[in-house]
Amino acid sequence: MKFTSKRKPDPIINVINMVDVFLTLLIFFMMTTTFTSSYGIKIHLPKSGVKSFTSSKKPITIYITKAGKIFYKNKELSEKELSLFLKNIRTAGSNPTIIIKADKESTASSIVNVMGLSIEHGLYKIAIATKK
Repeated sequence: MKFTSKRKPDPIINVINMVDVFLTLLIFFMMTTTFTSSYGIKIHLPKSGVKSFTSSKKPITIYITKAGKIFYKNKELSEKELSLFLKNIRTAGSNPTIIIKADKESTASSIVNVMGLSIEHGLYKIAIATKK
């Protein structure tokens, strides 16, 4: 008596559908991460032909409106509150880059005040953001 063995088919993993899902997720996360930097503050940056720089540590972005109001993230700060905030950053031991995003119609005195407060607390890495 001769027994015939039925061979089971090899399992197949269809990865095309999985690749489609991963690419969709990648596009979704790439698009949503670009929307988190402005915090809803209307700033019109001045133009410049200089290329941007990269920093190794996470920078701190301070916004200045054309009325001279100072914002960090979405919270308005007075000069005294900004001074205390910068002091706390410095006492924490970090030395991040301070990026100032000032409106092109803001006064130079408000920009210089923020720069002065940063230097006063030992934060010497200061950059002014422009649009190319």
